[in-house]
Amino acid sequence: MARILLNFVLRDVDGDPYPASRLYGRPTVLVLLRHLGCLFCQQHLSELRPHVAEIENAGGRIAVISFAPPQHLAGFAAALGHPYLWLSDPERASYQAMAVGRGGLLNPFSPADIWRSLTGLLRGKPWIPQQADVWQLGADFVFDSQGRLTMAHRCRSSHDRPPVAEVMRAFRAAVPVAASLP
Repeated sequence: MARILLNFVLRDVDGDPYPASRLYGRPTVLVLLRHLGCLFCQQHLSELRPHVAEIENAGGRIAVISFAPPQHLAGFAAALGHPYLWLSDPERASYQAMAVGRGGLLNPFSPADIWRSLTGLLRGKPWIPQQADVWQLGADFVFDSQGRLTMAHRCRSSHDRPPVAEVMRAFRAAVPVAASLP
């Protein structure tokens, strides 16, 4: 089983250094966002929300990384209200270290993106770019307390996120057997 290398420094929402190695020690669902305005990322985070109690009861956590500056990320996190660990990576060290790529020229303008933007607009939730770079792709990683990966999903397009059921299977595989017993 491969091990995730967390040898870079992030920032918490207050702007303080947060060594990524602090993510070791607990089973973790790690979500790297495309950009803050990504409706697919926001939907993915919302779909993870009902599983927070299970994850926390097993001693785990959900950590979310964005390349937005800490103060921008703090406002975004507060607006969404999800109880995740929010971390900023303006230099994108995490994206580089975990080989998370970038989409092609038309990537953010795929039929799925356009449709999602139109339906959001009709529901009163227009797509508003939060950052200038809409080509950064995202990823989901799940690892155990020692950093051993049970899932690595690097998005290939803006709407490519793993099903939450797959993320939760990987999380349960990352939890020590004693912690997963009732």
